[in-house]
Amino acid sequence: MLTFDQLDLDNLALVAWKEARGDGNDAMLAIMHICLNRISYPGFPTTLHEVIYQKNAFTSMSVSTDPEYNLEPKPGDIQYGFCEAQAPLARTQPDITGGAHYYADLKYVTSGWFLRNIVNDPLHHPHTVKIGRQDFYV
Repeated sequence: MLTFDQLDLDNLALVAWKEARGDGNDAMLAIMHICLNRISYPGFPTTLHEVIYQKNAFTSMSVSTDPEYNLEPKPGDIQYGFCEAQAPLARTQPDITGGAHYYADLKYVTSGWFLRNIVNDPLHHPHTVKIGRQDFYV
């Protein structure tokens, strides 16, 4: 079983909060599952740190021009508190994404690559679930 140090868990909580805050607890938990699913899937990095900070994967964590790149939760933020509490438990909870490796709020997708290779290729990347505003794909 994979083990994570406190920095890994802090980063997992932060990426889930940045990417899905305002979309409900299930959406934030789903982002954690995306990160965990990628670790053991060919073509993705093999550590949680590398997955979270892979260029363009979670732009709020890896692209300095992303408006949320420097965003930090305020003390007492309830949604971030949820993420902090769930990060160490995420891998023991059922994966509500159906094993997904990709997700997006399709209203805001600007990447032609993502649309061509993920959204418009259901044979290779089937849609698994919609959670909040996010659509999830294997």
